[in-house]
Order: sequence, then structure tokens, then C-alpha cells
Amino acid sequence: MLISGFPDPGHLLAEVKKEFLPDYAGKSPEKATVSVDLGQRSVAISPLIYGQFIEFLGRCIDGGIYEEGSPLSGMNGFRKDVLQSVKELKPTIIRFPGGTVTKIYHWEDGTGEKNKRPVRKNLIWGGVIDNHFGTAEFIEYCREIGAEPFLVINMATGTPEEASNWVEYCNGTGKTFYANLRRSHGYEKPFNVRYWGIGNEEGAIPDAGKDQKVSKYIEDGWQFVKLMKLQDPSIKITLDGNPADLNWGRKIMAEMGPVCDFLSVHFYAMPSDSTYNSLLQNVENFNQSLDSMRAIIQTVSEQVKGFSQWYRFPPRQNPVKLAVDEWGIWNMSSGKGTGTYKLEYPYNWADALAVGKFLNLFQRNSDIIGLATWAQSVNVLAPIMTNREGSFCQTVYTPLEAFRRYSLENHLPIGVTSPLLNDNLKSIDATATISADGEELVISLLNLSVNEAISTRVRFNLPAKNSQMQFLEHISYTAPSLGSTNNFGKNCVNETKTIHHQNSDSGFEITVPPASINFLRFKIKTK
Repeated sequence: MLISGFPDPGHLLAEVKKEFLPDYAGKSPEKATVSVDLGQRSVAISPLIYGQFIEFLGRCIDGGIYEEGSPLSGMNGFRKDVLQSVKELKPTIIRFPGGTVTKIYHWEDGTGEKNKRPVRKNLIWGGVIDNHFGTAEFIEYCREIGAEPFLVINMATGTPEEASNWVEYCNGTGKTFYANLRRSHGYEKPFNVRYWGIGNEEGAIPDAGKDQKVSKYIEDGWQFVKLMKLQDPSIKITLDGNPADLNWGRKIMAEMGPVCDFLSVHFYAMPSDSTYNSLLQNVENFNQSLDSMRAIIQTVSEQVKGFSQWYRFPPRQNPVKLAVDEWGIWNMSSGKGTGTYKLEYPYNWADALAVGKFLNLFQRNSDIIGLATWAQSVNVLAPIMTNREGSFCQTVYTPLEAFRRYSLENHLPIGVTSPLLNDNLKSIDATATISADGEELVISLLNLSVNEAISTRVRFNLPAKNSQMQFLEHISYTAPSLGSTNNFGKNCVNETKTIHHQNSDSGFEITVPPASINFLRFKIKTK
């Protein structure tokens, strides 16, 4: 990467293996511009957009994050190698136990002595659920990695009373039955689970639910919410949305808006023909879905008024946000998946670039996205894969970890002019985040062109005449080809860091490699 006005960093590239060297040497790079106006109003990014999701599906939980008796597991059954990889992702929230499996999951099965817990047939995904990983184990896992727990209740074969009892078991502080039951299981202090989902994709006709009509979901949903909120008025409620049926979301907002903290949407990139352009276009199309959902959640006021005191709990206290509580890449047409429902999928570098595009999209829409959870953490459409001897991180792990590490607290709108990949897609996809104190800036910049290096001019409009930008660091991730994959003992991803401490009043010119994920770190200084 060549930085105008700085020493040639060729000595850094010389240390990189030959297969990682860029293939554009000697070519004239195309040009792009990123325009940053530091006087623009920034928008807080919810830290909960960096979440994960686990479900009783295939080897996600059993044989993934949890494997009793394995030499790789601790006394609590958690796979230590997997736990370390999850910790390094620094997820802020974890969703459990599903997913579609919630329709047959009864939380009390996963409590008490493990050898007395019932083994149930997994009617949704096949196999069995031995329930050794239950509520307390999930909470312990969240505490180990510093994440908020997010529980989804069973609307299909469960009852509002069962869901309410789960809230008491988790959060109860009095000398009542389910709070005492938790204490008898060895947990004196409440779990303080704040985030609760009312069902999962309940409108899906093929699933084993009973609330496929939005009117039925609203009728039943109110009863669930009432009994759960009467147990703990402080809990945050996620209700089902449906970007494929916008009328569903409109009715939820119209009739349940006062108690809806988050409206759930699921975004899976499902390219129709497994080509790179199809994959990227699939992610790009979610812009339209987000615009539609923005209009829906903004049909209700930010503050609830006229909420009857006889509900005996308060309404939501903040504007409704979206919960993208399942997202990822699900390339069903590739034929490469193995395992349960062919969901153990090998991700390549093209997929990693698409994940970067997803995360830029989430940051750009931080005004409406309140949380997001990648589906799923281990083995199932996952960044982490295991066998009995070990584990490895797939290519998509790289952007998930890097965005969490380098992104700052607030989103700052920017302008991007770029060469086009096709009629609809820019080669350069970029987003800026700025620190809460306004002193640091990071640009996450993807070069989605497969073969072309792109000379990118980063221009700044500074807030004061005595301000200047200091370019601190350029972090770049590349791979030998779009089809490159990781495996046990093999990592195809190359990370290079070029450190700078150069100042400018106006900007910098940077040449970014093709098919790369980049983070440009700046400090806003006074002259």
C-alpha cells in the first residue's frame, strides 16, 4: 500500500509470504474519494450490534461450544479453545436457545442436576437435546465472555405463564417459588436478563408455530408481554417483524408499539448463483429492506403517551429500534455445505468481504439498528469450526473481530465516490466512526474490486482552522484469492499494519489492495 508523502512501506511487504504479495504491481490504480466532514452530526452506534447467536442445531452447542468429557473442555463442559475464540470476538450480546427450536423448547428441562434433566427429541433440527446446556450454563457462558444474555421464549408449545416463570427464575429477588428454585440450583444472585424475544419468525407457515397470522401473534403476544413484564417491568422486549411482509410490522407497531423495544428482522445473504457479484448485490439489497423497516418503526412516537396505569408496568422508555437478531451468509446453491441441513459451510475470502459490507451497512443505519446477532457462532454457518481435536476460525471471523476491535462509538456520515463494479455496486464501500470525545476517527474501507488497486483520496473538512488530522495507522486484510479458505492448521488471511504519524490539514492519498478490508485510524489534533 502506498501512502502519498510517506516512506515506501515495501519493507513490510518484504516480510510477507510470496503468495500474499499484491498482484497489481506496475498497474495504474483506479481512483476514489472519501469525503469526511467533521462538522456533521454523529449518531451513536449501539454496542449490541456486535452480537452472536447459538441454537440447538447440529453441532452449534453440543459438540461446539459445549462438549462434556472432551480433553479440550473445562470442568463446566465449555470447550476452552472455542471459548477463547469467542472471547476474542468480544460479543456484546448472545441470543439463545433459538431460532426455530424455541417452538419445542421448555426452559425448565435445562435446570437442576444435569443427570436428572430430561432428554428430548429435537423435532425441529433432528437428533436429541440432552439439556445439559441450559439456562444457568448459558448465563455462565455469557458472563465468561462479558456478553448480555438474550433469551427467546416459546410461543408455540409454551404458555405465557411458563415464560413469566422463566423471567422470575432469572431475575426474581423475592422469596418466591422460581426465584427460590434458582437459589436451590446454586445461584443466589439473580441473572438479571434484560433482553427477551417473544417468539421467532412466528409468521413462517412451514414452522411448528401457531401464530402465523399477525392478528393471532398480537393477541397472544400481549399476554406473554403482560405476564413477563409483571414479573420484571425493566425487561426489554423484542417482537417479531417481517421485512418480507411489511404489513406485519405495521400492525405490530400500531397495536404493540408501546411495549416494543425492538422489532426483529432476519437478514441472510442468499446469493442465487454463488457468484461474487450476486453475493455482494444480495447484501446491498438490504438497504431497501432497512429503508422500509425505518419507515415502519417511525410510525410510532419516540415516547409513549397515554399508557394506562392499569397495565401495572411502564411502557418502553426509548424509540423503537430494529433487532437484526439473525444475520449472515447462507449460500444454499453452492452445494458445499455438510452436516445437519448442510449448514456446516466453508466460508471463503469473498464471504469475508461480504461480511465487511454487512457491518458497514449496520453502522450506516445505526439510527435504527439497536442490536444484531450473527447466526450462528460455532459450526452452523459459523465463524468458528470444530472437531474433536481442535478448532479454527473461518475467513468471516476476520471482519467480525476487526470491526469490533477498531470501530469507535459513533457513526459519522461520509461521502464516497468510487469506480463501479457494476451498475449498482461501488468498488469502494466505506463507513466512518468517531470516538465519543471527538478526538479519534476510523474509516472502515473495503476495496471490493477483485483485481484493481484503488488510489483513494481521503479528504477532511475540519471543524476549526487550528485543527489538523494525524494519520496513525493503516490496517489491511487480504487473502491470495476470493476462493481462499481457512482450515485446521491453515490461515489464508494476511494482516499488514503500516504505522504513520503524519499530519495534514486536508487529507491523504492511500492505495488500497484489491479485495481487501481496511481500517484507517486518525487522530484529530490541534496545531
